[in-house]
Amino acid sequence: MSAEPLQFGRIALRGGLLTVIAQAIKIAVQFLSVIVLARLLVPEDFGLVASVSPIVAFVALFQNLGLQQAVVQRKEISQRQLNQVFWMSAMAGLATTAIVVALAPAVAAYYGDARMVGITIGAGLPLLLGSLAAMPLSLMNRHLQFGQLAVNDVITAIAGFLAAAAAAYAGMGYWSLVLGPAASAAVALLAAWRVARWRPDKPVLGIDSDIMSFGANLTGFNLVNFFARNLDNILIGKFSGPVELGYYDRAYKLLLFPLQNINQPLTRLMIPLLSRIQDDKPRFRDIYIQTNWLLAAVTVPAIAALTLTSEQVVAILFGDRWLPVAPIFAWLGIAGLIQPISSTTGWIFICQDRTKTMFRWGMYSSVTTVVAFVVGLNWGAAGVAAAYAISGYVFRVPVLAVLVQRVGPVSAVDVLLVQGLFIVSSLFAWLGYWLLPLSLTAHSDLIAITLALLLNYAIALALMLILPQSRNALVAVLSRIAGNIR
Repeated sequence: MSAEPLQFGRIALRGGLLTVIAQAIKIAVQFLSVIVLARLLVPEDFGLVASVSPIVAFVALFQNLGLQQAVVQRKEISQRQLNQVFWMSAMAGLATTAIVVALAPAVAAYYGDARMVGITIGAGLPLLLGSLAAMPLSLMNRHLQFGQLAVNDVITAIAGFLAAAAAAYAGMGYWSLVLGPAASAAVALLAAWRVARWRPDKPVLGIDSDIMSFGANLTGFNLVNFFARNLDNILIGKFSGPVELGYYDRAYKLLLFPLQNINQPLTRLMIPLLSRIQDDKPRFRDIYIQTNWLLAAVTVPAIAALTLTSEQVVAILFGDRWLPVAPIFAWLGIAGLIQPISSTTGWIFICQDRTKTMFRWGMYSSVTTVVAFVVGLNWGAAGVAAAYAISGYVFRVPVLAVLVQRVGPVSAVDVLLVQGLFIVSSLFAWLGYWLLPLSLTAHSDLIAITLALLLNYAIALALMLILPQSRNALVAVLSRIAGNIR
């Protein structure tokens, strides 16, 4: 029995290291993309493409009908079922692309801008390419081929950045923001099938009911969760205009988008691993909790530091003309303090086949978020960001903790303890920063950001070492890493 945990630990460690390396490169590329494109393009360019993005994202919810995760989560899956999933996903991808193309004139009429026709059609192309790449990527994930997945992530990110930057430099304006994702999707498709050992059989239309039910509930969650992630763009673009939306889009991309790019590959790592031990509840809980303590320790202090120095960050990266981004960035940063851990609760629902509960949570979360957006819109983009942040702490985190408690084996205390420690550490760090002599923080923007980072990480680590639960989790993770290295 001892060999299997050891092998599991080695796979997790190797997959985690490869994922971290690939994601670090990918985030660096995306971070560079945010900076480079902000200097080559104008706010209106970002606003135009951001106005279309929510519509394409909504249609994309039906891109593979949640079947990609079903392939990963199932304990056993046959060639017949894989063939069913592939053709169902391919047909869904073709249908969603056709829908986006058909909607293009209506989108242009809604915004009163004829440029939206071409932008919408161009933004729909990656949907079909993504659905065709879904099966080989799912199988690589199921078979724990994290190295190949990491390579694919890196080359697709670089391809998208180079395509967008070259187009922007050539003076193509907003079209560069359309060409970048299309290039990424094309490279991802070619890279996935290049290494795939699986090939589909003849087309079929049917699919097993249990797989379809799993995918339907997951798609339902993604559908209602869409409003929590995209309605802000639609409302700001319609009522505040493309310039204000451009500021909001840059703040979102600078902070929350990198967070998503940490959680998404980590999700790809953890779901196949946790699915394999879904019946071993104590082990499931231990691995989930330890992963969350480590994730929070790495991400939350950085978010707190960047939130504290939002003006300096924006000035260094974008220049003074983008300073209206700073208050939006700060409020999104406050919201971001709780997002790394809240996002991982989906692992609990998916790996234990509780996507129905996940769907119900998504309905509640979306309603509270939509209400917050509508209320905050009275104060522009910054008001939307502020309302989103406040509603997360008041209405969503407590309810999510109760749902996690009901599903188990992770308890509400487990989740809230991680959230609470790093919120407290952020508050202490912010207070300590403002007590520093003005000569230290006012001399240089870069020095101010560095001091904020050091202060946040130092206080967070100190609190982790004081609290027994976080200290034990930290020791367990480091011991596991050291043992697997040996």
